Amino acid sequence: MKFRSVYVRIFVLSLNLATIVYSQELNYLVYDRDQIPNFIYRSRRDKLVEELGKDAVAILYSAPERTRNADTEYRYRQDDNFYYLTGFNEPNAILLLSGRGMAVADLRDSTRIDTVKEILFVQSPNPRFEQWAGRRFGPEGAMKLLGVQYALAIEKFKSMFPSVVPMAAVKYFYAANFAKETTGRISELLQPVRSTIDELKSIGSQIEVREPSSIIKNFRVVKSPEEIALITRAAHISALAHRQAMMSCKPGMAEYELQAVYEYVFGKSGSEYPAYPSIVGSAENSVILHYNTNRRTIADGDIVLADCAAEYHNYASDVTRTFPANGKFSLPQRKVYQIVLDAQNSAIGMMKPGVAWRDVTAKADSELENGLYALGIVKEKNNREFRRFCPHGLGHAVGLDVHDVSSAIMMPGIVYTIEPGIYIPDTIPGIDPQYFNLGVRIEDDILITPDGHKNLSEEAPREIEEIEALMKQKGIGGLPIE
Repeated sequence: MKFRSVYVRIFVLSLNLATIVYSQELNYLVYDRDQIPNFIYRSRRDKLVEELGKDAVAILYSAPERTRNADTEYRYRQDDNFYYLTGFNEPNAILLLSGRGMAVADLRDSTRIDTVKEILFVQSPNPRFEQWAGRRFGPEGAMKLLGVQYALAIEKFKSMFPSVVPMAAVKYFYAANFAKETTGRISELLQPVRSTIDELKSIGSQIEVREPSSIIKNFRVVKSPEEIALITRAAHISALAHRQAMMSCKPGMAEYELQAVYEYVFGKSGSEYPAYPSIVGSAENSVILHYNTNRRTIADGDIVLADCAAEYHNYASDVTRTFPANGKFSLPQRKVYQIVLDAQNSAIGMMKPGVAWRDVTAKADSELENGLYALGIVKEKNNREFRRFCPHGLGHAVGLDVHDVSSAIMMPGIVYTIEPGIYIPDTIPGIDPQYFNLGVRIEDDILITPDGHKNLSEEAPREIEEIEALMKQKGIGGLPIE
């Protein structure tokens, strides 16, 4: 697969969206020219309806808005499955799907009845609200800009739900789990659905209540060319940020200063969010797997482990690099780093369609164990002792989620992280002190292609000599701001 052609395809397919720059009628702006086009989302909904069958109804809903403190909310992030089916990023929305069809009033002639297989309930336009919090699609925008067959104001959901979903014609009622954290307005809007489910269970109805997430997640395992293009973009942005962080790193900087370099490059390159809280751990913090306090001052001779990556149009990347604060690996750092790099290279070299994930993991584990044994850090082999220093798995799939749905057997179109790591704290007795507080993780995003694999984050150097050469250059993070 040639990735340049993927980008071209994305651009061409997106022209229907990109040409809608501003609609005075809808009062809605569309800025990004590389969004997945709406007919892709429509095809996903059609596929789900076909999978569920004519005797089924499904209901999915947007992620709740979450309060950070007082009257401040966390920045909104859509539910993965809901976004996969709609491409819609607004809160307080509900999607109804029916294989048999739902009777609704014809939007062009209210005296006529139409039958539709999908209804998206969305927030109504509200100029006063939108002046504070931004524009809304509204029902008309949902149909014109998202390509939804039928859309209505969310206020109509409670009254319409019983009539558009007649349970007499339903054998299977698919409803996404109502998690405890589903609070706020969306929780109130879904009350009729909760009541329906409770009633079906209490009367021993023949209608079977099912959860649709597993079906949707199966659809999400293999990524489409459009999704691969967005993940590739996210990984490219992450690699650029790692390069700038390496060039910017100097003893005396705070960990949060390097974090700022990463997140500046993310934003500068069009990423809407970091894919996860940025991890920048130096010295004793490099051995903490998910450290993200990022407040320590980096000292001369420290190792820096930076697990920082961008999300782009809701698609994640996940990239880690480890480098010396002063630009030159010490001998202990070099030895441990090379073991991790050899393990990663061995694992990546095996990746192709048909290969089992467990076999790739076993290869990396063998490299890590043998390397630690050769250094004398592991005293015995074949007894899992090396797991004291390598506590996590080899990797995971990446997509709409950082830890995305996956397959045990590799298939073209799946993106995996390969992230072996060694972490040597100063609390384990019998270890040569020269290795204390030394954590090394190297992580890349690897796409399985029809004939092998492609490293999507390879622009960020991994070889020791390449890292040291790059760190001699001047990055964007060293300039004073006061």
